[in-house]
Amino acid sequence: MDNARHMEQPSQITRVLVVDDHEVFSEALEMFLGRQPDVRLVGSARDADEAMALLGEEPDVVLMDLDMPGTDGIEATRRIRDAAPDAKVVLLTGVERPDAIAEALSAGACGYVPKSRAVDEVLDVVRRAAAGEIVMPASDLASVLGQLRGSLGEHGLARLTPRETQVLQALAAGETAARIAVSLGISTFTVHSHVKSILVKLGVHSTIEAVTLAWRHGLAPTNRPGLIATVPSPVERPSPTSAGAPARVLVVEDHPLLRSVIRIACEQTPGLEMVAELDNGSSALEACRELAPDVILLDLSLPGELQGLDLARAIRKEGLPVRILVLTARTDEQALFESVIVGVEGYLEKAAGVRVIADALSRVAGGERIFTQAQMRGAVAELSRRARQAREQPGAPPNLSAREIEVLEHAARGFTVGQIARRLVVSPRTVETHLGSAYRKLGVSNRVQALARASGLGLIRIA
Repeated sequence: MDNARHMEQPSQITRVLVVDDHEVFSEALEMFLGRQPDVRLVGSARDADEAMALLGEEPDVVLMDLDMPGTDGIEATRRIRDAAPDAKVVLLTGVERPDAIAEALSAGACGYVPKSRAVDEVLDVVRRAAAGEIVMPASDLASVLGQLRGSLGEHGLARLTPRETQVLQALAAGETAARIAVSLGISTFTVHSHVKSILVKLGVHSTIEAVTLAWRHGLAPTNRPGLIATVPSPVERPSPTSAGAPARVLVVEDHPLLRSVIRIACEQTPGLEMVAELDNGSSALEACRELAPDVILLDLSLPGELQGLDLARAIRKEGLPVRILVLTARTDEQALFESVIVGVEGYLEKAAGVRVIADALSRVAGGERIFTQAQMRGAVAELSRRARQAREQPGAPPNLSAREIEVLEHAARGFTVGQIARRLVVSPRTVETHLGSAYRKLGVSNRVQALARASGLGLIRIA
C-alpha cells in the first residue's frame, strides 16, 4: 500500500525552483512553498547561472525575478526555456511593466505575478502554471500583446527602403496604386510589388493594417478624409446594465441563416436587442456611428475589401464606445492574436452554439471579457513566434525601451550608476538592470560598447 502511494506521489507534486536575489522575499517564499503537500521546492537560486545549474532537478515551475543584476529575468527565461522546454516560467515583478512582461512572454514565460500579492496567491499561480494555464488577467494580456505588437511594427517600419516608405506614405494619404505610380514615375506593377514587400516586413496582411502602423508611429499624418479618419467620439451612453435598458446588438455576419438564428436568440434572451444585421464591413462602420450599438457581433471573414479585423481597427481608431465580440470559423492562432491586439472583448468560434453566443453577448455587454485559457495560450504562442521571427530578421534594430535609452543618455554624460539613480529617482539596482537589458539588446558587453552602438544607431547623442 505504501509502495502504491509512493508511486502515485510524483504525478501529484509540482516541483518548483525559485530564482530571486532578494533574500527575505526568497526565504519567505521557500518557507511557504515548503509546507505545501502538493509542492516540492527543488532549489533556490540567486541568479541565472545558479538557476541553470539547478535545471537537473527537473522543475515543473520556475518562479523568476524579473529584475536581477547581471543576466535579467527575461534573458534567464530564454535560457531556461531553451534548456528545459517543459519548465513553466512565471515572472515575479516588483513593478508591472507591460514592455518587460511582453518581452518575457516572447522569451517563453507563461505569465507573471506581482510581488505585492499574498503568498497564497503565489501558490495558486504555481498550481495554475503547472496545469498549463497563462497566469495573467485577460485584460493585461491584451495590453501586453499590444505593447509587443507596437515594437514589432517599429522593427518593420525601420526596415522599409526609402521607396517603400514613399509608397506607404502615399497609401496613408489615400492615393491609389495608379496615382502612386504616376507620382513616383514607376509602373503600377512595381507599386504592387512594393506593397507586397511592405506587408511582409511589417508582418501584416492588408494595406489598412500597414497604414494604421504608419499613423501610429508618426510615419504619416492621420488628418486625411476617408474610412478610418479620426472623428469626435460620440457622447458616452449610460451602461445598459445600470440603466435597465437592453444591450443594443449589431450583427455583422455574411451568412443569412446564422444571422436569422442569432436574431431569434437575441429576441429570446432578456437584456438583448438586435438593432441591425449586416453582411459587410463597409456599411457596418457607418451603422456603428449612426445606431450607437453597445455590442457588435463581428465575423472576421466578410465579403468586400473591409474584413472583420479591419472594421474592428476602424472602430478602435475612431474611439467608438462599442464592445466587440468576434464570431469566426477561423481557429488559427494568428487570427486570435490579431483580434486580441486590436482590443476586442471576446472571441468565439462558430461551433460554440447559439446559446453560448447569446450568453457571451450578455456578458460582454455587462463589461466582461470572453477568452478561454486555450485562446490565451494560443495568443501567447503566436506572440512568441512573431517575436522570435523579429529577432531573427537581419538588420532589425534593437528594441530599447524609453527608460533604457534615458539611462544610456545619462551614462553618455559620464554619470555613475549612483548618480543616474538619483537623477531618475530609482534604485542603483534598477539602473544596473536597465543597463544589463540595454547591453543584451545591443549585443554588447560593456558601457563603452553600448554607448558607441547606441550612438551609431541614432538612439542617443554623445556630446
